[in-house]
Amino acid sequence: MTVICNNTVMVVQGHDAFTLDELLAEVGQLVTSLGLLGVQKDNRVSDLPDVRTVRYYTSLGLVDRPQIVGRQGIYGRRHILQLLAIKALQTLSLPLQEIQAKLYGLSDLELEGLTAAIAGQRRAQSDEFQSRPVLWREIVVAPGLKLMVEDGWSPETDTEAVLNMMRAALHLIIKDKRPPKHDGG
Repeated sequence: MTVICNNTVMVVQGHDAFTLDELLAEVGQLVTSLGLLGVQKDNRVSDLPDVRTVRYYTSLGLVDRPQIVGRQGIYGRRHILQLLAIKALQTLSLPLQEIQAKLYGLSDLELEGLTAAIAGQRRAQSDEFQSRPVLWREIVVAPGLKLMVEDGWSPETDTEAVLNMMRAALHLIIKDKRPPKHDGG
């Protein structure tokens, strides 16, 4: 299998029939090379799928059922493409239900294109972020109190929520400056 992303060509080595362990190893290499690691910072989503995850995705219909030979599940190229597409969509913080809707009925070529597009977008954002210097604005609020703001920052929440966070921070500063209370005994 060949995946092309930002002039990088990745080829799935070997055959088109994988045991579950081989499938996971192959997907792990491709997820790493495509830059799809570090999906979510809160650790709700693992970087790489494991046996349990693949079985869960299969039960949800996100991943096709493997071909059964004897008592062994055999996975192919499409399974790799499905897992890569899932990992790519998870980088956008989409819930599994939405990922399932987006992947439903996609051909192998469409899965490949989706994964390459998202991986390319992530790589471009990463390159832009790493090459852009961080500029800070310093605002003197009062003598001895400065506020540092990253240039271009705007609140993700409403202004009132930010003001409440600032009040809480100020409360902590004031509380730390008070002398401890002693019981008169």
